[in-house]
Amino acid sequence: MARRSYVVTLLGCAMAAFAVFRMNPSHAADPAGGPVYAQLSSPDNQDPKGPEPLLVQMTSNDALGGLEHSDKTKTADVVVKSAGVYFMVAAIQVGKDSGEAGDYLDVWMKQNGKDVDNSNCRQVIHDPKYTTVLVCQGIAECKAGDTFNVAISASSAGKGIGIKAIKPKGEPVVPSIIFSMYKIN
Repeated sequence: MARRSYVVTLLGCAMAAFAVFRMNPSHAADPAGGPVYAQLSSPDNQDPKGPEPLLVQMTSNDALGGLEHSDKTKTADVVVKSAGVYFMVAAIQVGKDSGEAGDYLDVWMKQNGKDVDNSNCRQVIHDPKYTTVLVCQGIAECKAGDTFNVAISASSAGKGIGIKAIKPKGEPVVPSIIFSMYKIN
C-alpha cells in the first residue's frame, strides 16, 4: 500500500510540474530568457551522526539553469537568482545499516536557514534490507538570493539510519537524493 501511495504521489508531482511548464513557460524564464530549473542528486550515503539536523549534500548537477548550485563547494545550498514562485521536490532513498528497531528518518526543507512550516515528512524503517523513497515537496515565494536546503534527522543518529545510494550492477545509480526545483512564475 505504501509503495502504491508513493507512485501516485510521484506521478502527481511529475504531472503537475509538466503541466506548469507546458502552460506557462514564458513566466518561468530567467533574466537571460531561459527556463529556471534544477535537478540535483547525490551518489553518496548520508547519515545524521548526532542530534543536529544534517543538511543533505547534492554533489551532482544533473540539470541546472537559472538557479545557483555548486557540485564542489556548499553542495547543500540551492540559491535563487530571480524572484518568483518555485515548486520543489526532494525524494530521498531511506534505509538503515543494521538493527530491527523501528528507527525513523525525517526530511524537510529550509529557506534561508529557517525550517519551512509543514514541510516535514517521516519514514520508519524496521528492517535493514528494506529501503523506500520518502518525498518532501512544496511551493515557495522566493526573493533573489534566497537559499534552500534539504535537512534530515534520525531517531537513532549515528546508528546507520539515513539516506542510501544503491549501485546496482548494469543499471544507473539509485541516488540517495534527487532534488528538483522549477520556477512556476
